[in-house]
Amino acid sequence: MRGVRVRYDYWVVRYVPDPVRGEFVNIGIIAGKGDDWSFRRVGSLSRASRLGGAASHTDSFVKRIEDAIASRLDAVQALIPGTPSPSFGRGEIEDLRVRMNNLVQLSDSKPVLANTAREAADLAFELMIVDSDTDVQHRSRTRVVQKLRHAFELRPELVDHVARFHVAAVGPQETGIDFAVRDGVVHQLSQVWAFDVKDTRHLQTQIRAWNYLIGLLRIDGGTLAKKGRPGVEIPSRVEINAVFTPPTTADGEREFEVARDGWRRLGVEAIASSDSESIVDEAARLLTASSS
Repeated sequence: MRGVRVRYDYWVVRYVPDPVRGEFVNIGIIAGKGDDWSFRRVGSLSRASRLGGAASHTDSFVKRIEDAIASRLDAVQALIPGTPSPSFGRGEIEDLRVRMNNLVQLSDSKPVLANTAREAADLAFELMIVDSDTDVQHRSRTRVVQKLRHAFELRPELVDHVARFHVAAVGPQETGIDFAVRDGVVHQLSQVWAFDVKDTRHLQTQIRAWNYLIGLLRIDGGTLAKKGRPGVEIPSRVEINAVFTPPTTADGEREFEVARDGWRRLGVEAIASSDSESIVDEAARLLTASSS
């Protein structure tokens, strides 16, 4: 059945160099409820480290600030369970919020409606955080995801067959999937990538990790699942789409060419975001063919 959004709570992780001045930079989001939790952090700490001192400070001083913030973010991330944990919940986050009163702090909780903790974290991140160099990428990616979601929702015959923000797994290896179309098995997987960003290092890491999992899937097949629910088979020959926003820099162009070569070798169709609605038409055709 079509997912119904429910209430999740989220907490903003803040860097506060001087509590007396009251200045801060938002650097992460914790979101969750029950046994479904997610943590998302900024890809760059440059904005936060600049807040920590005057422009005349040396690069090594700024680097020490970034390292101090990063170590605290690592500690927070280590507390968020990657798998359902009955011993972790809102009480642990509130206890952490009370104890974190120095360099890195947690805000009071706020509600957000979402289908999963990951989606809740993404929505709160978009609303509350500027991620410096990766911000353009995040915002353009979000626009394309929303465009595709609306396109699927306009097709009544597809609505009950579309899964959003699920996980594709091959053995213990997992990766996130933006959209999947399935009935008894998965017929189509689609992931959105944004290349209109100045710094492609974070994007490069994400794509290579995703491609690695897709390579395993092409050999052995896999499963598509949402946390705590039974998985659906992903055949090795499933249709896979990489929806992309075009690059706007030379670095982005180079990274796009590398990504496109990898996708070609993996049998992944590269589709420009301007043509993303063709995925919806193909999904309808695949479902019709499977039922005939």
